[in-house]
Amino acid sequence: MFGYIRPMTGQLRVSEYETYRAVYCSICHALKENFGALSTLSLNYDFTFAALLGLAMREDFPGYEPFACIAHPLHKRQRLKNERKVLPFISGCVVSMVHAKVADNIADAGSFKSFAFRLTFPFTAHAGKKADRLYPGLMKICTGMNDSQQKVEALSAPSLDAAAEPSAHALSEMMEMLSDDPLNRRVLSRFGYLLGRWIYIIDALDDLKDDLKEKGFNPFAVRFSLSSPEEFEEKREEILRCGKELLNVTGAEMAAAYELLPLKRFKGILDNIVYLGLNASMERVLNPKKTASSAGDPVPPSAVSLT
Repeated sequence: MFGYIRPMTGQLRVSEYETYRAVYCSICHALKENFGALSTLSLNYDFTFAALLGLAMREDFPGYEPFACIAHPLHKRQRLKNERKVLPFISGCVVSMVHAKVADNIADAGSFKSFAFRLTFPFTAHAGKKADRLYPGLMKICTGMNDSQQKVEALSAPSLDAAAEPSAHALSEMMEMLSDDPLNRRVLSRFGYLLGRWIYIIDALDDLKDDLKEKGFNPFAVRFSLSSPEEFEEKREEILRCGKELLNVTGAEMAAAYELLPLKRFKGILDNIVYLGLNASMERVLNPKKTASSAGDPVPPSAVSLT
């Protein structure tokens, strides 16, 4: 599910990469602790970025502790020590979004695929309800996003802006919840809106060919009157140029909002993601054959101490 908001790891210092991995592992631990082991399968890079941002704005920082990871038994890993505010909230966002996605897939998919999603529905529903008890409003944000998206897709010719609005609005509300300060919440709301819009646009570009094969909704197919993968190939350059312009404009506005956030730590990592990682993800989607496969993939190096 998504995963476009990731660092360009080749440009991170070793200590920064280890910090990124420690936060990723910490969210995994928070998911398991709060919602069960199966919930860890839903973790992605986008919410690791959100966790880094939330932690970067806090006055206090818990530090790190080593732990043994069953998935990586040969080396000790690092995670944040007793962090009880940002990480549990982010884990709640993860399971809420996954449950909403599963519910949406059940409604949209054909009978065979729908059956597969129905098998996972009870597990995601249980986690989603628990997340909503811990953080009231999370499920409302996600179900509201689904409902709004279905209404947009039911229109005869929805615009790209209209199609991106539900995701943008949902991320805006979630990111706003990362802070209690009114001014920071306002900036986070704007930043989250642009982040959600950027993710929706790049995901639509990435899925366009598959959506055309499966006759699924895609705003680029509507905009360019596409009905088959062959028509996409004929108009590929025009479509990708349009998508790149939208992503660049949205990314520039996102960066302007990001610069207003009062970061206490992790600036090197966050700068890397905002100014390098987003561009790397965009290149992977727009030019998959020309992009090195390891450009932004966080493949774990050997263990390095964070202390």
